[in-house]
Amino acid sequence: MVSDERQGFSHKSPAFGSIKNPISMMMEEHMTEGDRFAEIASLSNNYTPPANACNTFLVTYALLQEYEEKLHQHIHLENNILFPNSINFEEKLIYSLN
Repeated sequence: MVSDERQGFSHKSPAFGSIKNPISMMMEEHMTEGDRFAEIASLSNNYTPPANACNTFLVTYALLQEYEEKLHQHIHLENNILFPNSINFEEKLIYSLN
């Protein structure tokens, strides 16, 4: 969409229709992954290893917690910045054609 706009081409609707379609699918995937990691956090007592845990266990829990934090940041950036801006951009392109 950005390339077409920069080059002055008219917006061509892709095979999947509006950009809202894949975005809604990705947002659903984000919910699923959020739920999955909530379950992992619950099962691991919020990534708290047992007192007698070996180093491998400690590293595994630390890496899982780090991954979850990065996943939440990724989801936040997409859901709250990229997706709304993409939808607005598409709407702007469509509106400018009419």
